Amino acid sequence: MPFYWTLLRIDRTKTTNALKGLKNLPKKTTNPGTKVWYIGNVFGEWDNCVWFEANDHDHAMEFVQNNIAAIPGVIHTYTLPTTPIQEYYKYWK
Repeated sequence: MPFYWTLLRIDRTKTTNALKGLKNLPKKTTNPGTKVWYIGNVFGEWDNCVWFEANDHDHAMEFVQNNIAAIPGVIHTYTLPTTPIQEYYKYWK
């Protein structure tokens, strides 16, 4: 399955709500074929990121629109398809 990074810009007045929404994203979503691997803070132009995999680009777009962009406080998303060079995530406990 392809991997994706979605970068998020958060409305600073709604940071608490946005972080709650991100923390509540299920690892395996109701969106078939989508699995969340990592959610984190980033520095610079973006505020947060979500790393996930999906069966295909259509499932990825649906997941971003229905699950990430719908979180209160998320004002902009930017999604990049990615290809791991070394799959370290297989060794995560």
